[in-house]
Amino acid sequence: MANPPFITVRFFRWRGLKAQWWAFGAQGFALRQPWSAEGLRFAKQLGSGAGGGFSVWPDFSTYAWFGVWDSEAQASAFFAGDGRWAEWRASAHEEWGWNAQPVRGHGSWGGLNVLEAADLAALGPDDEVAVLTRARIKWSQALRFWWNVPGASRNLDRLSDLIYRKGVGELPLVEQATLSVWRSAEALDAFAYRSREHAPMVRKTRDFGWYSEEMFLRMKVLERWEPRPILGA
Repeated sequence: MANPPFITVRFFRWRGLKAQWWAFGAQGFALRQPWSAEGLRFAKQLGSGAGGGFSVWPDFSTYAWFGVWDSEAQASAFFAGDGRWAEWRASAHEEWGWNAQPVRGHGSWGGLNVLEAADLAALGPDDEVAVLTRARIKWSQALRFWWNVPGASRNLDRLSDLIYRKGVGELPLVEQATLSVWRSAEALDAFAYRSREHAPMVRKTRDFGWYSEEMFLRMKVLERWEPRPILGA
């Protein structure tokens, strides 16, 4: 059996208006010129929302990068030797993120099924689990969706088993995603399906049909690191 795809999630923070303006321009360039590399199945460069990311207002200091690879070796070669990546990373002053393997998922992103014909990893009870939820919000439902977001994200900072979360997206208001890390799948399920804050959001998603496209991906975290300075930045 082949190994599961290798997933890389990177966050970068820029300091100062000049650097943040450069990062904003790089985000626009990424929309016109998608990332490519040997073994790279799928990649997205993403902006983020203010605060924890669950805001209509952007966070111009923080951007994310999500990639799905055929192998860890190909991902490592890219990060070590790609010139475009080196330039983008060197312009930031701080980075954090994780490496992972897919456990299960469904849906599509831009019409592409990221996990089509993919082998999947097994998730143990003590493994940290990362989650990507992504959706394209219908313009007709955007106001209703954002009206409900504050209630669904309320009290997230009080959840001891939620290690990290950030709302990200390709385009403001309609192309939205959330990246989060939990101490266990049990803790994630308790919040997603049984909490009084988030469970109603799941029901409303079905009732109102907010999305024209959506994708859900659960990942086994292989390695994770906290924010750290970029040497030379």
